Amino acid sequence: MKVFDLHSDLFTDIAWRRSCGETNVFDRIHYPKLKAGGITAAICVFWVEPAFSKHPYERFQQLLTYVMEDLQTSQHACICHPSQQNGAQSGTEQIQIYLGIEGLTFMEHWDGDTTLSKIENAFASLSEQQMMHAIFAWNEHNFLAAGTGAGSFTERKGLTDYGKVAVRTANRKNWLLDVSHLSETSFWDMYHTSSLPLMASHSNAKSLCDHERNITDDQIKAIARRGGIIGLNAYGEFVHAESPTIDRFIDHAVYIAELVGPEHLAFGFDFIDYLHAYDVGSDFAVYTKGLEDTSKIPCLLEKMSARGFSKEELEAISFHNANQYIQNHLFKGGHIIGTHTYPSR
Repeated sequence: MKVFDLHSDLFTDIAWRRSCGETNVFDRIHYPKLKAGGITAAICVFWVEPAFSKHPYERFQQLLTYVMEDLQTSQHACICHPSQQNGAQSGTEQIQIYLGIEGLTFMEHWDGDTTLSKIENAFASLSEQQMMHAIFAWNEHNFLAAGTGAGSFTERKGLTDYGKVAVRTANRKNWLLDVSHLSETSFWDMYHTSSLPLMASHSNAKSLCDHERNITDDQIKAIARRGGIIGLNAYGEFVHAESPTIDRFIDHAVYIAELVGPEHLAFGFDFIDYLHAYDVGSDFAVYTKGLEDTSKIPCLLEKMSARGFSKEELEAISFHNANQYIQNHLFKGGHIIGTHTYPSR
C-alpha cells in the first residue's frame, strides 16, 4: 500500500552527513528505508535546529545548499512543484518530494530594506527554489507567530501583523500553510486570515493526549470544515503521556476519523531515528513502541485494519487523502474538487 508522509525531517540527516563529507545520502541511506515502509511521497522540511538559533539565516542557507546538492544527483528523488503541473505519480520508483520549511525565523534576516520587503523577497526567492509549504514557528516565538514549547510569553501570543502579511503572501503564492507547532491563538489567527485550507501535518488529538503540540476538537473540526487535512504524529510524547505504543497511536486515528471523518486524516510520522547522532540542540528520545521508524508502517496498517478501518479507508489515509489535498491546493488553486466520504464509523 502506498504511503504519503506529510512530515519528514530527513533533510536534517542529509545536511549533517554532507557536512562530514558524505555524498549520495538520499539514495544510499533514505531511499531503501522509505521504500521498505511503502512511502512513495513526502513533505520534507528544512528545519533550523535550536543549536543554530543565533544564526538562523546562515544555517538555513547552509541546509539548503547541502540538501539541494544531494537531491540534484539523486536517482531516486523527484522534487514536485506546482509549476510542473503534476503530483505524486503512480508507476514510478522515485520518491516524490515536496519541499517545506519548519520555522520561518530566518526570514527576518532576509535581504530587504524593511520587514515587509524581507517577507516579500523571501517568499519570491523560495518559490523560485520550489518551496511550497511553511510552518511559521517551531517551538519558539518569532516575528511572525507564537509557537508551542517556548514557555510563558506575555506578548505576541498569536500571529503578529507581519505574520498576517506572511499568510496573505503565502496564499497569493499558493503555499501550503501548516498549523502544527503553532500556539492555539496563532492557529485561530491563521485560520481567520488564510483564504485557503490549512493542514496540521504532524499533530494528534489533544483530547487523547493533553500535550500543547496536539490540537483540540474545535481545531480539528475547523481544519476539516475548510477541506484541510491532519497528519498523525508518531513521536511518543504526542501519542500518550505514559505509555506511547502503536495501539495508542491508532487510538488517535480512530478518534479523529469518528470526529470529522477519515477523509481528513493522513500520516505525518515525524520519525526521529536518524537524529540522535547529531547535536541539534534539543533532545528527542521518546519513541512510540512498535512505530519507531518507517519499517513499522506495514505493521501499523495491519493493526489499523484489525481495528476496523476498511481497505478503502486505509488507502485514503495512507496516501490518497494527502495526495488529493496537495492536488487540490497546489495544482487547482486551493479549490476543493471532491473528497472521499465514508459511512459513519
